[in-house]
Amino acid sequence: MELKVINSGSSGNGYVLISGAGEILLLECGVKGIEMKRAIDFQVGNVAGCLLSHIHQDHSGRIKDYLNSGIKVYASDEVSSDVLAVTGEKTVPLPRMRKKKLGGFTVIPFHVPHSETECDGWLINHEELETLLFITDAEYCPYNFSNMNITHAMIECNYSEDYLSRAEDYGKFEHVLHGHMELQTCKRLIQTINNPNLISIGLLHLSGGNSHPERFRQEIRNLVDCDVNVWVAEKGFQTELGLYPF
Repeated sequence: MELKVINSGSSGNGYVLISGAGEILLLECGVKGIEMKRAIDFQVGNVAGCLLSHIHQDHSGRIKDYLNSGIKVYASDEVSSDVLAVTGEKTVPLPRMRKKKLGGFTVIPFHVPHSETECDGWLINHEELETLLFITDAEYCPYNFSNMNITHAMIECNYSEDYLSRAEDYGKFEHVLHGHMELQTCKRLIQTINNPNLISIGLLHLSGGNSHPERFRQEIRNLVDCDVNVWVAEKGFQTELGLYPF
């Protein structure tokens, strides 16, 4: 399973999963449609769907591009209601904590706290990668996945408190604290999913001014087995999400 990062951060978010057979699952629609199409070599007909976490512009702002390209966007019932109310666009609503089959992918949305905004993480299963845990724009994860033998994780690691400036605009400061995952919170989550089957961890949505990619990557590496691939989501990054560490 190939993973491509179209972009990750406040300027726009978009990720691509491509199976060995060429089937595609998109995560988020916050990047321009043309950028998405380039990332998938314009194989729009192979897209099983796009998963949307929440309504904020850097995740949903290009939804019309995707819908106009014939791509179905899936979101929880709650997020679908937000999208319809704010943009007038219709996504495919899914009940939280219920499985949905999208081609060879099986997906499950679950609520995560993101200030006052409805937001979801996703469990994604495919025979080529087993179980992927995807969480972005969450203050923390309210669920315990320790018994699920997670093989791959893509988790927000937005900031570290020791970089955060309280001199920032108060509203922005509060949103960071209650809407994004701090390094120590990310580490505690990873400790709960650490297991012998864990193969890779991607760190998503790092803040430009409140993070340090190499420090974050190294601190996460120190928590897990040396064979686990710990990577930072940057524009254009690609990696393989297989069933074996090498």
